[in-house]
Amino acid sequence: MTTLQVNLVDRVAERLEVDAEELLRASLETYLHAQLRRVETDISALQIKYNVHSAKEIDQRYSEGTLPKEGTWEDYFRLDHLEYRRRQLQDALASLHESR
Repeated sequence: MTTLQVNLVDRVAERLEVDAEELLRASLETYLHAQLRRVETDISALQIKYNVHSAKEIDQRYSEGTLPKEGTWEDYFRLDHLEYRRRQLQDALASLHESR
């Protein structure tokens, strides 16, 4: 972190009368959970739209011919990216918890 960032965390922690490290950890955890909820909401919307559980299942339906690629291809890539992003966020949360 930059000196400016450290000073900001220290000032806020002092005003709230909390430990700066705990403030930073709690802030990161809150941010990661909020991002994860947003991603999971977007994933859920696509799962409902196509009645699938994953991007892999959409791909399988393409192969079977039960889902046309035209008009759905963008959603397939979006779901695939969202699933990747969810794994990143879950890994970041796990790392945060391991560092305690």
